[in-house]
Amino acid sequence: MIGRAAALLIVGVTVHAQSIPGAVLATHEPHHHLAYEDTSLRVLRVRVPAHDSTLLHEHDPDYFWISLGPSTLINAKPGVADATITSADLSFHYSFGNFAHIARNPGERPFDNITVELLEPQTSVRNLCEPALADKPLDCPPPSVGTAFFSGATEHPALATARLRVSLVTLAPGRTLRPSAPAHRTWIIALDSADAGRELAIDGRATWVGGTFRAPGAGSWSLVNRGRLPIRVIAVVEP
Repeated sequence: MIGRAAALLIVGVTVHAQSIPGAVLATHEPHHHLAYEDTSLRVLRVRVPAHDSTLLHEHDPDYFWISLGPSTLINAKPGVADATITSADLSFHYSFGNFAHIARNPGERPFDNITVELLEPQTSVRNLCEPALADKPLDCPPPSVGTAFFSGATEHPALATARLRVSLVTLAPGRTLRPSAPAHRTWIIALDSADAGRELAIDGRATWVGGTFRAPGAGSWSLVNRGRLPIRVIAVVEP
């Protein structure tokens, strides 16, 4: 259930109207659960049970998604041959917006993912260390203090645009994640929203909303893993 803080945040965002006939907006599709939204990002937590399908739904902006568990998905777009998408656990995918589709799960387990819609125009989309764009090469930077945006954790750069850099960050038990390079804006998205606030403690002027927090633009912040196991989060950074 979305808390009062999330409701207040989401209400303040402009709602886009449906533009593709016959399709519902992704935010109104029953398998897509709105967890967080501001003027830049919309976070949807998605679950399609085994042998189930979504409604025909519309994605207006570009978005990326990360698979939570291995999966095989049938991507059905009107007027286009169905495509089969096989995803490894924690793999990233990028989709350009302004289309509608039905997602069918032919498998024996639920299809879970986190979808992050990018509400500002994106250009120069490129892979870093993940083949988010299947037809594009990787441009995976070697590990280096000079390229990391964070300290205290392991950063796996996934993809980038002219505006944003997206990474999968792993925080070991007892370790503290801190920004190590200046950034205009930073969002941290817990893969498991139950970790937010329970195992992941924020030090700074920020709060969890639906498993996501936006770091303060000025001042310091940090994130501590108080649990006994490593925790992974998505980091979206606008340098």
